[in-house]
Amino acid sequence: MRTISTKNINSKRCKVDKLVRLPDFREMSVSIYRMTHGEFCDVINNVKRAIIPVGSIEQHGEHLPVSTDSLIVENITRLVAEQIPCFVVPPISFGVSYEHRPMFNISIRNASLSTIICDICCSLVENGIKDIVLINGHHGNVGALQYIAQNLYGKIPNDISIHSINYWHLMQSEFDHAGDIETSLVLALAPELVRMDKAEANYNNLSKSKVAYASMTNNPNSFPKITGNGVWGDPRNATADKGHQLLDEIVRNLVQTIHEIESY
Repeated sequence: MRTISTKNINSKRCKVDKLVRLPDFREMSVSIYRMTHGEFCDVINNVKRAIIPVGSIEQHGEHLPVSTDSLIVENITRLVAEQIPCFVVPPISFGVSYEHRPMFNISIRNASLSTIICDICCSLVENGIKDIVLINGHHGNVGALQYIAQNLYGKIPNDISIHSINYWHLMQSEFDHAGDIETSLVLALAPELVRMDKAEANYNNLSKSKVAYASMTNNPNSFPKITGNGVWGDPRNATADKGHQLLDEIVRNLVQTIHEIESY
């Protein structure tokens, strides 16, 4: 059987960097993507939770990659999994991003995203998973994700727990799109993908209420009209240090929230 490093596993029994065999663990977090069938069968005896990161592919100004939401949420999930025993499911990288038209986006409908996630959840349950946490990285996905548990009612056993968490709710800073927050997070996670020489604030003055903007951005083609350039916020003062501080805050609060859900 192949061995894996405890750098990515939460275990009280092993020191970091020591190579161990999968069946030796009582508590662990591992990526399903890298496991064999036999290794999964060994781990499922002790670990019943799976975390699914959900992102998007869409424009993030001229300075950030279109994979920004997926990149951030995948790494947040990885960091959470270092503290909570779980299976980490490969990210769902396509989301509901029609508001960014005609700027670049690869979008699927709310119904399609819901169907995909419901099917994944059913498969996980069939394989012995009892607790599923969806960590969302894109605002446009909220509508689909918040009703997954309802859509699966009657289709899976009643003792299965399914919860959706939007990571930006776990930080005090005002969330943005390709602004100071997201740019700082990507600088902390993948600085080679950031073009700070092209960073610009939103062109248009964002003076309407949050309620008005929340309604407006639900409509296709709305985001470029509202912002003028596809950026919500000002990324020019973003730093990797800010990003690391945000990651610490988000991960700490996510871990606490998942523990709170456990006691529900």
